[in-house]
Amino acid sequence: MPMTAKELKLDYFQIYDVQNRDATGDVALKGQFDKERLKMQIRLLDYFANPVMKNGEPFYDKTAHLAWYRGVQPPEPMRVVSLENQFGKFKIRTGTGYGLLVPTHKVEPGSAAPKTLSHFKVYRLAEALTVPKASLKLNDQFGASEAKLMVPLYFAVPVLKNHAGKDYPIQNERAHLLILSISPQDIQKKVRLRNQFIPNGAMVDVVRRVMLAVPSIKHDWKPV
Repeated sequence: MPMTAKELKLDYFQIYDVQNRDATGDVALKGQFDKERLKMQIRLLDYFANPVMKNGEPFYDKTAHLAWYRGVQPPEPMRVVSLENQFGKFKIRTGTGYGLLVPTHKVEPGSAAPKTLSHFKVYRLAEALTVPKASLKLNDQFGASEAKLMVPLYFAVPVLKNHAGKDYPIQNERAHLLILSISPQDIQKKVRLRNQFIPNGAMVDVVRRVMLAVPSIKHDWKPV
């Protein structure tokens, strides 16, 4: 089954902790788990994600950056999900929605805002029955490094988002993201980000790489 970033039309993302920044906004989200739109209150900019080359595999879209916002929403039922990616087959249990990945313009010379990147609703994992072991060579716009793949922590589902009366449709229904911890590495970078929650742009301090988001195919799911 095709599993590269180019085949799935979705990059790997190296996820960095940032100095938390307050954010406000009410959004309505609807993905493949949902019968109707669910409201989420955006409260905090938590992480920033660069597209990354894994073991020399090329980018799909170098402009595809994501800002990870923590959100508050009503409880949801647990779901059992079967999925697959380059590291194997996984069975996971998802909890309540935890946050939102927002397509974001990393403002710098020669850059552009992503045009074909979905919003993703992030679910914290209640259980992951497979823990892969792999050593990776990663290369993104902050440089090259090596990392050890560790425990699955989150699952991100493409969603339709409504914010301030405007719909932002799903761009790629097929590709999801399994988010795993990786060996941490401190880093000191400043980036200027612009998206729907910071339309005028803002400087953000990047302090540590912490996770890897892996493009994945969701085979099936059911509520528990």
